[in-house]
Formats: sequence, C-alpha cells, structure tokens
Amino acid sequence: MSLFEAGRRIRRPATLLALVMFMTAGTAGPYDITLLSTPQAPGARGHARLIFAPSPFGVALTQDGHAVYDMQITASGLPQPSSLGAFTTYVAWAVSPDLTGWHRLGPVTNGTTTVGHADLNKFLLVITAEADTTGASSRGPTVLHGTSPSGWLQSFLTHPLFRGISQ
Repeated sequence: MSLFEAGRRIRRPATLLALVMFMTAGTAGPYDITLLSTPQAPGARGHARLIFAPSPFGVALTQDGHAVYDMQITASGLPQPSSLGAFTTYVAWAVSPDLTGWHRLGPVTNGTTTVGHADLNKFLLVITAEADTTGASSRGPTVLHGTSPSGWLQSFLTHPLFRGISQ
C-alpha cells in the first residue's frame, strides 16, 4: 500500500501524521536515531546508531538491567564552532527525558565518530557547541538532537515542557 493510498483510508489526522512520520523517517532500524538540526546550525544533518558496548557476554548491561550502548554519530554540515560564539568543539550528550540528567558522551566532528557509553533506557541525544570537551555540563547552544528508539512511543503530553515548568 502506498503512502497516498494509506492516507485516503485513514480518517484520523493524528494516525495519518504518525504514519507519514514513520514511513518518511530518515533511518531504518531499531538502533538508529535521526538527528534534527536547530536554528543555530540549520545546515547540519546527522544520524546515530546504537552499538552494544563491548562485553564478554555479548550484550553489556548495567547492574539494574539497562543495555549499555556506544554511539556512532555521523554528522555533516556542522559549522565551525567558533561561528556560534566562544566555542571550539561539539560534544554529544545523553540526556534523560525530563532534562535533569546530562551525561557527556564525547566530542563530535563532521564525519563518523564513535563516542562514549549511554546506559539510559530512554534518552535524548543532544549535540552542543562547547568551549572544551571536558565540561561536566552543557553550556553552549544545541545544534543537533534526536530521541532514542525506546522513547518513540512516549507520550509527550505529560512532559513539563507542555504543561509549564513548575518547581
């Protein structure tokens, strides 16, 4: 069934939107993350692949049972970091869905780079411009971002971003 035929049969706009997003996604597998650009770097493009971290048992797990992945990030069109301010590099971060936990994965460049371990079940992959690669927290603007495959089915209607941030 073509996308056009599916669209004619589906009467609910939300279902049609989900179908279009699924069928036109830039990545193909359950271990792929499409990276979307931001206004700070509109020409940037990228995707990431989750690769199981090395383990003598085939699959690396944390003590509480979360899979441990290395990120293989392929980026293109990233401008010079200095064009965005006082920045010298790009850094990848695994971010918890509630945006409270930021784990530095490592530096990213145009081309393909494998960065550190992510061991969250659901996470956002965020690439920011930074002054250096050793910072414990993000300080610069976001240039690319994506959602882990395990977060695709999460309802964002209850996310603090959509109901106002309260403390």
